[in-house]
Amino acid sequence: MQKNFSYPTRASSRVSDKEAALHGPGLYGHLIPVSKRTITFFKEALQEDIGNGDITSNLLIPPHAKGTARVIAKEKGIFCGERLVMELFRIADPKVKLEFRVRNGQKLRRNQTVFRMRGNIRSILKVERTMVNFIGHLSGIATKTRQFVNKVNKYPVLILDTRKTTPLWRELEKVAVQVGGGYNHRQGLDEFIFIKENHRVHGELSKLKRHPGQFEIEVRSLGELWEAIQLKAKVILLDNFTPKEAQRAVAIVRKEAPGIILEASGGITLENVRKFAAAGVDTISVGSLTHSVKAVDFSLLID
Repeated sequence: MQKNFSYPTRASSRVSDKEAALHGPGLYGHLIPVSKRTITFFKEALQEDIGNGDITSNLLIPPHAKGTARVIAKEKGIFCGERLVMELFRIADPKVKLEFRVRNGQKLRRNQTVFRMRGNIRSILKVERTMVNFIGHLSGIATKTRQFVNKVNKYPVLILDTRKTTPLWRELEKVAVQVGGGYNHRQGLDEFIFIKENHRVHGELSKLKRHPGQFEIEVRSLGELWEAIQLKAKVILLDNFTPKEAQRAVAIVRKEAPGIILEASGGITLENVRKFAAAGVDTISVGSLTHSVKAVDFSLLID
C-alpha cells in the first residue's frame, strides 16, 4: 500500500534569525528517530565492535572502575547525534550519565567539549568507537547541509536530500539533513509517484492522467517540460539544467501552470547552488548531502 507523502512545500520567504531560533535548542533542533529498526541497527552496530567482549579493557581495567570522559570536536561543524548517544548508552549501560554542552544543530568549535559521560569506564570504552563513528558521519551530513542552506538563505528556496543514502542508514541520514536545516524528499519507492528517466523507456505516461497533481516527473529538456505541464504534475524536476535553462523553465511554468512546484537537481554544488536559487526554482535536491560527505572528526578522552 502506498504511504502518504507530502512533498516539501515552497518556502514563502527567507527564514529570519528570530524564527530560526524557535526551532529548538540548536538552530534546527531535532532528535534522531528511534524506530524499532533503528534501535536494532544500534544494537547490531555495538555487537559488531564488541563481539565476545572488550578483551583489552577486561584485562586491564577493574570491573567496577568508575570515572568521567568527554567527547571533543577536533574541527568545526554542526553537531548531530544527541539522541543517538543517549540510545547507545541505554543499550550498553543505562547507568552512564550524560551531560551535553552542544545540542543538535548547534555549531562546533575546534577542541570544544561536546558532551561528558560519567559512569563505568568499561561501558564507556565499549561504546566509544561505534558512537564516534555514528556522530562523525551524521554531523558531517548536518554540516554540509547547513553550508548549502546558508548559501541560499536570501532566497525562498528549500534544500532537499535524495535517496542517495547509505543502505540501512537512511532514517538517520535524513534526520541529519533536517538538523542541518534541509528538508527530506521521499524515504523510499513506496512514497509518492516519481517518474524518472528510466521509467520512460517502457512506461506508459498516459496512465498519469488518472493521478493529476499527485506525482513528480523528471524532465531533461523544454520539450519534456511542456509534456509534464500537460500531464498536470504536482512537481517537475529539472534534471541537469543549467541555471539559465532553469530560469527559462521557471518563466514557462509560472505563466502556464503557476501551481506546479519546480525542483532543480543534478550537478548542484556549493559553487553554483545560489545561481539555481536565483533562477526561481522552489526546491533544490542535492545528492552529495549524503552520498559523499566528509565526517566530522571527534575524539573521546577519559579524564
